[in-house]
Amino acid sequence: MNRRDFFKLGFGGTGVMVGGGMVSGLNTPASSSHLNKGGHPWWVETTLNPKLAIDDKVYSRFNSRKNVFGSFTRYYGLKKQKELMRRSEAKRIEYYKENRPGYRLEDRALADAGWVISRMGGLNRGTRSWKRISVMTPELREVQKYSGSPEEAAQLIKAAARYFGAATVGTTYLDRRHIHSRERGKRIVFEPVKQPYENKEKLVIPDDCNYAISLSVQMSLENIQCSPTAIGSAGSSLGYSRCEFLVAGLAEFIRGLGYVAIPSVNDLGSSVAIAVDAGLGELGRTNRLITPEFGPMVRLAKVLTNMELALDKPIDFGLMEFCKVCKRCAEACPAKCLSFDDEPSLNVKGEWNNPGHQAWFEDSPQCLAYWRESTSGCSICLAVCPWSKKDKTMIHDIVKATSAKIPALNGFFTHMDEAFGYGRQKSAKKWWSLNLPEYGIDTTQGKG
Repeated sequence: MNRRDFFKLGFGGTGVMVGGGMVSGLNTPASSSHLNKGGHPWWVETTLNPKLAIDDKVYSRFNSRKNVFGSFTRYYGLKKQKELMRRSEAKRIEYYKENRPGYRLEDRALADAGWVISRMGGLNRGTRSWKRISVMTPELREVQKYSGSPEEAAQLIKAAARYFGAATVGTTYLDRRHIHSRERGKRIVFEPVKQPYENKEKLVIPDDCNYAISLSVQMSLENIQCSPTAIGSAGSSLGYSRCEFLVAGLAEFIRGLGYVAIPSVNDLGSSVAIAVDAGLGELGRTNRLITPEFGPMVRLAKVLTNMELALDKPIDFGLMEFCKVCKRCAEACPAKCLSFDDEPSLNVKGEWNNPGHQAWFEDSPQCLAYWRESTSGCSICLAVCPWSKKDKTMIHDIVKATSAKIPALNGFFTHMDEAFGYGRQKSAKKWWSLNLPEYGIDTTQGKG
């Protein structure tokens, strides 16, 4: 089926009329590229609270020791873990001998090279240092610190964040329950101090660091669609390195204005929970963030600060209703670790999930086991998601807008997405000759 047939069937046979490039009856502006006040597409609405509920009696700070990496051995046992690693190494050698596209020396070198800046960071280390690296502070310049209004400050922060590579950025008042209770065997505590610090027992965040800046970095769809090869893994590794540069630059900028800044990528707390609060996206069936602009094709980071900022709100673009009927990620998952439940639940699946929040919970150790056995990780669930489309293609914008406003068509759109062949694995061998733009991100018109 081509796009013309899709228009006839989808917007004719179902009784939904398209006029002037937009869906009739939705009270839409003339241009699908119009943005709302939050900087999102016009069809994204703000809400007072995230769509998925939090049980305030249960939800609390998570001990990062229980994450998937910490839980893996307890879940499988040491013997099983060693067996998985042995099989992974045997496959890696076999693939080298076969010269299998996606697993060759050049493919793996690309994926490893993508980590280069990320490997320089870490909790309160390198690019994620909690203290000034090189910026001149107001004190060193012998001037007063920045004193604009919260609205002006938020505008500055968002402009700087985009300058340092953020695809989207939002601000929120920090819910301390999103911050881990422990990292690297140390307690994370809030104290009435002027600067963050670390000693042998604890990591200390100043009490007045009440604001969180949520950040996303777009990943290359062309890479991720080659998953589970090393070319697919390169899309993820480069995303993490770009996050390191982003948080380092933004944190230094904030310090240069005279305020505390604590940069973080996957450490310190839940980037997903903070992103939901800051209005970057909604929680999807993968139990990961889905954005209205780029779907799940993003990596997340955050910066905590005591700089007073105007706040963004959570958003609703119909994702929960879409995920209820779609299930493409669960169907495509080779590890069978994603939920097929129609409704999200408060019943967690294992210790790697923090109790007290509603979600479609996944079997993360089973996912990690497949990562290791595949020899190159896996992002298939991201590649097949119908929201993983190039952000400048009009038909995709129309479909997303219609899904947000008319959820009854979600099942139809899911079937059409599959019929068009979206999400199918792309050739890792051909990737090398695509001549892609910067960072491998192609946002031109056409099939995603």
